[in-house]
Amino acid sequence: DSLAMSVLVEQVSDIQALSQVDGKQLAKCCEICMHNFKNGAADKKIYLRAAKEMGLSSTDVAGVVDSLSGLFIASCKKQMKQGNFKIFMETLQLPQGHTGIIYKYYAENVQSIRQTLQNHSKRLSSYKSLSWRLEIETSTRSLHHEVKPSFLLELQTEKMGEPHSELMQCDYSVLKNMCNELELALNELDSSHCRRMSTYIN
Repeated sequence: DSLAMSVLVEQVSDIQALSQVDGKQLAKCCEICMHNFKNGAADKKIYLRAAKEMGLSSTDVAGVVDSLSGLFIASCKKQMKQGNFKIFMETLQLPQGHTGIIYKYYAENVQSIRQTLQNHSKRLSSYKSLSWRLEIETSTRSLHHEVKPSFLLELQTEKMGEPHSELMQCDYSVLKNMCNELELALNELDSSHCRRMSTYIN
């Protein structure tokens, strides 16, 4: 649990948005957050209606709901016990009453959130392997002595225990661009934002 709490510390910058609303507004945002979990998506109409009721912008409402979602998801992913979750919340020095409101919604919905995350993870494909072959066309009837290399890639994935295979063909320039983009993505994994996001999806 100490490890889980240390991971949640990285969420503090996002959690600060929770200090910008009062208790009634926070409870409403918690309700919206739980609605999103149950329905699997955010409803813009609900955000607009709630923003009008609370006297906030829809962007502000979305920011608070996103912060709550990140906090709840990260806690569930790390198997945070309810008692330690409450202790962690108390260290954030939120406005009086905020900790109790957030803890109430977490304690009442933690099992359903975990079930939603489990169901979602079953729908995601996982990487298994990638094989490739270099093919070269050395000449044709119309063009002689012209080399045209291409790569045939076979991507193997698995979804809900079922294997899937995708064949792709590309030339060197396209493959090189793909490699460059993947290297950039790997470098981004060290950023605080990516470390934070990994707690949501892993």
